[in-house]
Amino acid sequence: MNKNIMSLNNGKFHQPIYKVRTYEQADKFAVGQTGNKSTKFVEAAKGTNLFFAIYETAHKRSFASIPLNVVIERLKKGLSPAPENEKGNLPKFILSPNDLVYVPTKEEIENGHINQPIQKDRIYKMVSCTGNQCFFIKSNVANTIIDKYEFSPLNKMERAITGEMIKETCIPIQTDRLGNIITPISL
Repeated sequence: MNKNIMSLNNGKFHQPIYKVRTYEQADKFAVGQTGNKSTKFVEAAKGTNLFFAIYETAHKRSFASIPLNVVIERLKKGLSPAPENEKGNLPKFILSPNDLVYVPTKEEIENGHINQPIQKDRIYKMVSCTGNQCFFIKSNVANTIIDKYEFSPLNKMERAITGEMIKETCIPIQTDRLGNIITPISL
């Protein structure tokens, strides 16, 4: 562009251009409605999907990542964090990073109930989500020893160690501060 600057500027000389401002459309939204909160805006980073909704109809699951700005708008209106899916169904449950899920065995799914005590090696922690993908890591893994080698290139996985898709069969669980499961687990 600087080589042809005179022809681009109608024959007049122009100083060479080295820097150009760029503009990016931002999805800003107000923090609140009362007081000065209505004039304060926040912006979420691109790809900030902190909620993963799992919908279930007739034993078939569908999935969606919910962006942070959508969740905040819905919570401000007093609605649930995740909207209805295209069929009008509310989510069965919603996962966020660091939520724990239990992946039942095939026998437990066929029987329709979870054997107690549950197998601790089948507990996974939700790490991130994008689109209709949700990534997990085993709950007993604090940090990987060799980066990008132990689980996958991103050090997170969609499939359990035993091979099944975690999001297809998982059940959310909650624990107390000591690690005891406090929610009753049922299919």
